[in-house]
Amino acid sequence: MKLRWDHPLWRRHAPGLARRLVQAYLMTCPCELVAPPEVKQLIASGPPVIFTTWHCHLLSPLFFAQRYRGVQPPMVLMASPSRDGEFIAQVARGLGFTVFLGSRRKGGVQTLRRMADWCRQGYSCGMIADGSRGPARVAQKGPLYLARETQAAILPVAVAARRKLTFDTWDRFELPLPLSRIALLVGDPLRVWPEDRGPALELKRLELESRLNQLFIRSRSYYPGQGKNF
Repeated sequence: MKLRWDHPLWRRHAPGLARRLVQAYLMTCPCELVAPPEVKQLIASGPPVIFTTWHCHLLSPLFFAQRYRGVQPPMVLMASPSRDGEFIAQVARGLGFTVFLGSRRKGGVQTLRRMADWCRQGYSCGMIADGSRGPARVAQKGPLYLARETQAAILPVAVAARRKLTFDTWDRFELPLPLSRIALLVGDPLRVWPEDRGPALELKRLELESRLNQLFIRSRSYYPGQGKNF
């Protein structure tokens, strides 16, 4: 019997297989957290924060996040309600994350409210800054709304890998190769205040986009000789 990619049996077991496979090879990748000392302290034992990164860098933070967060509660994530988003959500749940489904076009407001409730209870959150469909490396306002409602700081994240595959997708998704050195680059906290609305919120969106793109550019040259992709 030929097993189709959309076969219920495959869809049931594929997330677990993918999680174990990527876990196995990422364990061969030395990983370092690159951030100012006060940001490292905030991540390890501070109040809840909102981590955000570009879609192309979402994989490595999922697998290395808990290593640097001490004994804090599991993180709460947002994933797209699409088939691909549900696949990622199942992988993340297998890693111990709590995942809510929502997007800019479907259920996003309700999902942000649920995440805000969890954040107020002490859970850090994670969101993709350019969403599930892009445009790539253009920040959306979801992380800003969540930060404004909870007064949690936003921490921008980028990933550098000495060797990686870059896929021909809308986001130019990056997959670190086994045995490759990886660095999680974390920027300074960005605060969004209750009065940040309209033009003021747009300025914060542009600031978040700028910080993420600065980290993204830095990730491209972090390791000497990194330029060649495989």
